[in-house]
Amino acid sequence: MGEAGFGAEEQAGRRARRVAQLRAEQSRGAAVDAEVQAKLARAQRDQRAWAAGAEGERQVAAAIESVGRYGWTSLHDLHWPGRPQANLDHVALGPGGVILVDAKNWSGNVVVSDGRLRQNGYDRTSQVESVARATADLVAELAPQHRSAVRGVVCLAGQDVEPTELPWGVVVVGRAQLPAYLVSLAPRLSPYDVADAGRFLLSHLGGPVSPGVVRSAPRPRLQKRVTTKQRSSAPRSRTRQRAASRRHPSKRSILGEAALKLLLLGGALMMLVNILPRLMGG
Repeated sequence: MGEAGFGAEEQAGRRARRVAQLRAEQSRGAAVDAEVQAKLARAQRDQRAWAAGAEGERQVAAAIESVGRYGWTSLHDLHWPGRPQANLDHVALGPGGVILVDAKNWSGNVVVSDGRLRQNGYDRTSQVESVARATADLVAELAPQHRSAVRGVVCLAGQDVEPTELPWGVVVVGRAQLPAYLVSLAPRLSPYDVADAGRFLLSHLGGPVSPGVVRSAPRPRLQKRVTTKQRSSAPRSRTRQRAASRRHPSKRSILGEAALKLLLLGGALMMLVNILPRLMGG
């Protein structure tokens, strides 16, 4: 199982190395290059964002673990099925179902208004939609009996927000309110279901390689369109095939005819054996 915040921490480390590289370029006389300065500023912003994200994931993981006595457990930093460069922050498993929890350590004013999640006035609907997609892909991975118990949650690590449902069935909730939300969910899974789902997700999404999305049913194959010319020629081609089969019978048909003849011959001999003595005796 992955460690909470590991993926974000790894990304923050990459940005830190990039910052060090750009600073080294500046020290060699590239300080006047506006492009290098812009890259450095962007790398520093990214590093701070990823570091804050990693801390937020660790805080959310602790919130989930606090309800362990109520039958809840959690998996962290799992693969997002079919997306090698993306991960699922947390999957909480318990009596209330399989809950995909996406941690957001956003600063500023975060509110829900008119069914939309906003941060400092900016619409964050794309983040909600991303959680909905991840939830759908997670549903496709699970056994059919567990799929109806899956739901997606956006957890705001640094905000106090009561559970509020957003589009696509995603729920947004503050970190402090997350434990009570999980415990309040109606029972959906038995302890055996929780264990089965946890083992499957850990073995399937916790490895070094991201798997593809498992679909519940294969896509239907498209039938080739038949033209009028093909339809008109079909009876003639079938007639030619039947004529050819009569001229050149296959080995299978020859063997079948031979077997039928032997069967008829055997039946005739049995009849003679049974009837002939009666005729002679009469």
